[in-house]
Parts: sequence; C-alpha cells; structure tokens
Amino acid sequence: MAENFHAERNGHVLAVSFGSPDTRNVMNDAWFREFEQHLCAAQQDEQTRVVVLRAQGEGFCAGGDLRGFQSGPFPQGYVGSSFARLLMRLDDFDKPIIAAVQGSAIGGGTTLLLHCDFVFAAEGTMFQLPFTRLGLVPEFGSSYLLSLHAGARLATELVLLGQPFDAQRALRAGIVNDVLPEEALMARVDATAAALAALPPASMRASKRLLRMGHRAGLAAATAAEGRALEGCFASEEMQEAIAAFFAKRQPDFSRFA
Repeated sequence: MAENFHAERNGHVLAVSFGSPDTRNVMNDAWFREFEQHLCAAQQDEQTRVVVLRAQGEGFCAGGDLRGFQSGPFPQGYVGSSFARLLMRLDDFDKPIIAAVQGSAIGGGTTLLLHCDFVFAAEGTMFQLPFTRLGLVPEFGSSYLLSLHAGARLATELVLLGQPFDAQRALRAGIVNDVLPEEALMARVDATAAALAALPPASMRASKRLLRMGHRAGLAAATAAEGRALEGCFASEEMQEAIAAFFAKRQPDFSRFA
C-alpha cells in the first residue's frame, strides 16, 4: 500500500494515518482503494480490535480531488467504483473506529466522520460541506446520516448553504463526540481506544452491528441515490463552472442555469 496512508498496530489498536499532507490529504481513486484495503486488513486481523483514524500535517482531510472531478471520477459508473467499495466496507466494518480531527475537515473529510463510532476534534478545527457550492450533492451517505445525527433543520442548513462551521457547531450537529484543546486530543483518543480494546471483542462487534442494524436499509438507499445524483453532477455544466471558478480564484456565475 502506498503513501496515502500509514498503518501501525500497537497491541490491539491499529492507527491508520492519512499520509499526504502536501496534498492536504485529498481523496481520489487511489485514496479510496488504499483506505478500503487497510479496513479489509483490519477486519481480518484478529489482533486488531479498534481502529484509530488520524492525519499527518495540519489538516485532517480536504475532501475530494477537484481536478479529478473535472475529468469524471467514475469512468465506469458509480456502482463498482473504488468509492462505492469503500462505502460498502465502512458499512460492514464491525470494529470500533475512532477519529482524531484537527485543522480542517472539508467535504468528504467531514462526511467520512459520520461512519466513525467516536470522533474527537481539536479546538479550532473547521468543517465544511461545500457540495452545493461546487455543483455537487452530499456523498458518503451523508444525505441520510447527517439528518440522523443533526436533525433535519441543521442538516439542511449545513448542506444547502455549504458554509464553514466550527468544532462547537459540529458537536451540536452530532458529527463529533467532544471538542478538546489540541494538546489533549490524542490523549483522549488513546484513552478511548485503550478502553475499547480491553472489552470483550465479540461482544463489541455484535453490539456495533446491532446499533447500526436499524439504519442499514436507509443508508443503502441513500448511498445508491447519491451515486446516481453524483453521476449527473459530474456531467453537468454547473459543476464545471463551479470548479473552473475555484481554480481561477473567481466567483462562479450560475446565472445562466435554470
């Protein structure tokens, strides 16, 4: 597995670090494939009881690779894409996942957190769901999960306006469990991981499956609908204008669109 990730197990805890700070840990096809491979290995490893996600560099994840969006990230369609396979792996993963978030979590960097069981954020972390601003729609099942966590009103505001929001708002939205001073972040993550790793592993996995069982049908329907909508977005002039404006550092002009 290549440089997008670094994985290291300490006892029963596997730490998986996003390892491309020079690219702000953007998500692309290789990123999805490598992350899915790490989760697959963690699921099969009987010694791994807990997975911790963290990032190298100043930010957690800058979201999807916008240059890849311009050329279309699903050349063979959404179904069977590396992105869809990663979502299936996350949905099936029955060991606890803890995320340590600092700096910024943009787009998929935020929606990925909705699949984690514990999320701890450093004070000063900024979040954003800029999908509508880029001519896109929510992904990672967030059209379903965000309403489940945040409630319909707040989820609608965060998605439709797509404005940045701070860690305290992420806490209110149920995206994170707690907000801590940056110097205390990893101590809290490590303590939680150690507590989980000391519990009966089969009971832990069964409990996680039961907690998620009632939502699996809704999540599956949402991710399928998101995939179809994303395929339409990637072929749209709206998205091309939004991303061209982003790279040109100008305001997009959506006035000609109906």
